[in-house]
Amino acid sequence: VVSTQSTEMIESSIKKSLHDEFLSLCLVMWVKSIKNVTRLFSELLYQSVTSLTADSARVIRIVVGRSEIDLNQIKSHYMMQYNKQLQLAVQQKMWQRPCVLHDNNHDYQELGKIWNWDN
Repeated sequence: VVSTQSTEMIESSIKKSLHDEFLSLCLVMWVKSIKNVTRLFSELLYQSVTSLTADSARVIRIVVGRSEIDLNQIKSHYMMQYNKQLQLAVQQKMWQRPCVLHDNNHDYQELGKIWNWDN
């Protein structure tokens, strides 16, 4: 088991030693996924729904891709870490940006099926 402090040291070391930002980001994500994949997906979803520009493609990929694996664990972790229901955060973000609904209507409907939203 790797402690949080050890993980932060590893991430810091990766960022300092690699000059390729993309490779550095990939390795940091890899370390985070080894440590706690549920937390990683929770963080990625949080970043997606709290950013100024909604990253609906990322939300859809994660939710649909993880729906049969560990989405319930991700939702629980999201609630514990951010004190908000993941479904509500995603739904609010998508309703704030109607173009997201239009551009990804089919995908949004898939999210609705997974979470039993009324479309």
